Amino acid sequence: MKKSKNLSQKFRQWHRDLGYLVIGITIIYSLSGIMLSFRDLHIFEKEYILNTKIEKNATNVETKIIDAFSNIKQKQELPSHVIKKSVIDSIKIIEDTDTYTKYQVSRKKNMKIITYYKNSGEVIYSISAYPTFIKPFIDAHKSSSQDRWAYLALAYSIILFFLAISAIFMVKGKYGFKQRGVYLTLLGVLIVAAFLYI
Repeated sequence: MKKSKNLSQKFRQWHRDLGYLVIGITIIYSLSGIMLSFRDLHIFEKEYILNTKIEKNATNVETKIIDAFSNIKQKQELPSHVIKKSVIDSIKIIEDTDTYTKYQVSRKKNMKIITYYKNSGEVIYSISAYPTFIKPFIDAHKSSSQDRWAYLALAYSIILFFLAISAIFMVKGKYGFKQRGVYLTLLGVLIVAAFLYI
């Protein structure tokens, strides 16, 4: 009994200290996770604009637009991650009127839009991207095994796993895992299953 009590106390201490350790990491991962969940709405992104001109009522417009933006000096004023994003990898018409033609420049809707105004020759390139101070946190959340962030993500995952498991041994009695805890754990599993399969 005493041994069981000592083990419970140790789990409490480790749970507490590791919990304090990951408070900051948890806040950052939670906020970046929220941003990623709503990335299709672009509400946390900033609009970066590039302007140029080609001839009025031009023919072969797509080629001229790509050439105009390939070496535009205005790009140098953008953050480095937006410069990389500004590369025109594909271009397709999404709206064509008497006064302008609108192009989508990405497989992802509303991320990169180019508008060509036929009567003036003006071309506006709108790029939605995370601001510089947010981008590193998004990169951390989306890290792969080759990124330096992967080591932090792995350590954080192990700590979260320990916090979940250690909670089983911390509380005894009617509020302990064997009584109330097992039902709440099963409820958590069912919630995840519901979102996966329903």
